Order: sequence, then C-alpha cells, then structure tokens
Amino acid sequence: MTTVLDGRPKSGGLPVPFVCEDDDGALDHSHVVKRRAILCALSRICGICGDPLTRPIAFFGPDSEGEAGLFTFPPMHVSCAQAALDLFVPIGGSHLGQVEPPLRWTLLTTGGFDLVRPTRRGGVVRFSPNSVLETHAIE
Repeated sequence: MTTVLDGRPKSGGLPVPFVCEDDDGALDHSHVVKRRAILCALSRICGICGDPLTRPIAFFGPDSEGEAGLFTFPPMHVSCAQAALDLFVPIGGSHLGQVEPPLRWTLLTTGGFDLVRPTRRGGVVRFSPNSVLETHAIE
C-alpha cells in the first residue's frame, strides 16, 4: 500500500518524518528537531510530509499530552497522522518524536492551534490545539 511516508528518507528501513530530519540530513525517529517544529507552526506545514497544511489539522502524542492539550509533535494532515500511526504504533520502539513508546496514543483533530514557546532556553516547543473537533485513543 502506498502512503505519504513512501517518499521520505529512510533510517533503519523506516521512513523518517519531516520534523525528525535535521537540516544537515541527520535522521532520528525519536527526536523532534526544534527548528523544524517551529517552521511547521509558522509556515503551516505538515510535520510528517513537509507540505502545506489543510484543515482539519491533526495532532498525536501519548495520552498525557492529549489530556494536557499540549503536543510535542507538530501539526500534520489527518492522512499523514493516520499513515504514521498505522506504520509505527504496531512496531513500538522510539518513533514519532518519542524516546519511550507510549502505551496509548491520542489522535486529535482541530481547526487550529497555537505555538507554545519554551519558558527557558533549550526547552521543548509545544503545540496547543484549539477548536478541537475529535479525539481518539489508539492502543
């Protein structure tokens, strides 16, 4: 089956999302590159494929991020989010910007979001969805 991930660079035989690829070409499934995360927010591009976003917008992360309404993985197309979750969740491991694989994921769709900048230098950029449309738990 062809997915939006097929055209992405690979590491360990698996496609690497746009936001997990450093500008120098370094690939790390478990790390969200801060510069690219900010680019996704300000330019309204997808954290998976790097193309311009359309609505609705999707976010995913561990249940704790879903409950807090603050996500570390940038916004993405709903189809990109679903393709990434379908590929990476069943295999577990450190993927999608997560060092430790979550037991449960939250997939949320929204009409918009806010960029939450870190309060200290070197801190993590987060995203706060507004106008939430749907929320789904994924195990």
